[in-house]
Amino acid sequence: MNVKGVVSKYLKSQGIVATKNALGLNFTYEGWNFLFWNDADDPQFFRLTLPGVFDVTDDNFANAIMACNNINWNYKVVKAVLYDYEDGKEKGASVWMCYEQVLDANPQIDELVLRAIHSLIAAAEAFTNEMVEE
Repeated sequence: MNVKGVVSKYLKSQGIVATKNALGLNFTYEGWNFLFWNDADDPQFFRLTLPGVFDVTDDNFANAIMACNNINWNYKVVKAVLYDYEDGKEKGASVWMCYEQVLDANPQIDELVLRAIHSLIAAAEAFTNEMVEE
């Protein structure tokens, strides 16, 4: 099974335009930018991410870690992670939300993709709300 192809076909059937890149697929849904990671070495693995949910600084690092832990504890199959990046001369970190699942032989992609999208959005909103309250 080619997970990237199946996901791409599903998104297209829903009128969602996905752009292929070196990692997989980028697409936008309700104003949120998603990245579907394609793992050619593990065709049964589904990983959808919501990158750059929150910029992490030295001042908010501890609170961001605690908020990530809360998301990881309270949201099934969603992981909140700090992602370090270097973009040319700029270095930084941001919080990403990740939805990961090992697929069976006949996955219900339409249900899985929608569940993943909505789970990631809910987790991102909960994370942001927690950081605003700090």
